[in-house]
Order: sequence, then C-alpha cells, then structure tokens
Amino acid sequence: MKERYSKKRIEDLGRVPFKRDFVDLESARNIGIILNTNESSSEDLALIKSYADTLKKRGKKILIIELNFDKKSTPTFSSALFINPNKLNWYDYPIPSLEKEIQEYDLDILMNFDSSIRLTSKYVCSIAKARTRTGVHAEGFESCYELMIALSNEEPETQMKSMIKEFDYFLNMIDK
Repeated sequence: MKERYSKKRIEDLGRVPFKRDFVDLESARNIGIILNTNESSSEDLALIKSYADTLKKRGKKILIIELNFDKKSTPTFSSALFINPNKLNWYDYPIPSLEKEIQEYDLDILMNFDSSIRLTSKYVCSIAKARTRTGVHAEGFESCYELMIALSNEEPETQMKSMIKEFDYFLNMIDK
C-alpha cells in the first residue's frame, strides 16, 4: 500500500506548473546532485566529490543533497543539504519544512545518483524546482525525470563511474 501510494503521489507531483526543459550542462549555472551515502562506497563518494569539484571549476554552483537513512548519521559532505530519518516522515519523504527548503533552490539541472529502491530521491526530484532532472531508469517513475539512463549489468563498484559518465555525456549533447 505504501509503495502504491508513493508511486501515485510522485506521478501527481510530475504535473506541477513549474517549467521543465532540457538544459545542457554548459549553459547550466546551478546544479544539484542527489546521492545516497548508505548505498555509496568510499570510492563512489570520492568520484562524486571529484565530479562536483570539476563542475565548480567550470563556474557552476553545486548543491549536494545527501541522503542517509541511519538514525545517528552525520553528513559526509560539509556543505550538503543533509537528509536523515529525523527529517523524513513515515513514507520516507522530507518533512514539510525541508520540502519548502528544497523547493527554494532554483536548479537548472538535478542529477539523481541514487539507484536504490528507496523512493526518497525520486520524491525529492519530483518536488524540486529543477528544469532538467536526470536519473537511472526505474519502471513507473518516468514522471520524475526529463532524462533517464539505463544501467547495464555492471559490477556495483563501476556503476557510479558509469552514471557520471553517462549523465555528463547526455547533458552535453542536448541541443543548445
């Protein structure tokens, strides 16, 4: 029941009046990155940090939205918007004050690097004020994204590198 409600809620959020569009990586100024630190290895976190640093060097403002589902967790990234169980309701959705904070960010691109089965990152993508949202293809959640990639049958230790490479490649190919 929780999953059915969640899918329906996320689908309904896809119909928000905020203008969605395809923004290429070169013209984007504000970029958000969602990651689940519970599902990420230390190598994955290093790859994300390196990718975020590369984007910053290109003049982009970066917002990292860090998800961690351990009750006594602490942020991995110092300047991240940190979401842990204390900031989630029983659906694993952000509490209203955090939802409002997420919606205050005006992002050109939001990249979801969380490929887990948890719905929190998909919900965040649905409520975020981002013109282009990218993520890993998940059946039934097409309304969350403007651009989706399919992960091949790769080893888990190479999935993050593949996601970064594919998001970067396709976001650079968008017609300007």
